[in-house]
Amino acid sequence: MVFDKTFVAIVLILCCLEASSVLAGSCRESSLCCNGRDSSCVVQKAPINAIIEDLSDKPCYCDHACLRLGDCCEDFKQYCGGIYV
Repeated sequence: MVFDKTFVAIVLILCCLEASSVLAGSCRESSLCCNGRDSSCVVQKAPINAIIEDLSDKPCYCDHACLRLGDCCEDFKQYCGGIYV
């Protein structure tokens, strides 16, 4: 019985971690869409003081300038497209 509870707990933790990584870097989840260039319109994928070892952990932006700069969050065009593209 202890094995079953431990297994269930591990599965739940892994599911939560996976869900949070999917939502990381999302304009929709952050409710951000900004006009022009706005450095405060940023989604941090890693904690602010973390050392970024993986380029996919770099912050992404939900402002119109991200289209020129190439640093948009993955869902920028889908979420903000009708407003700012």
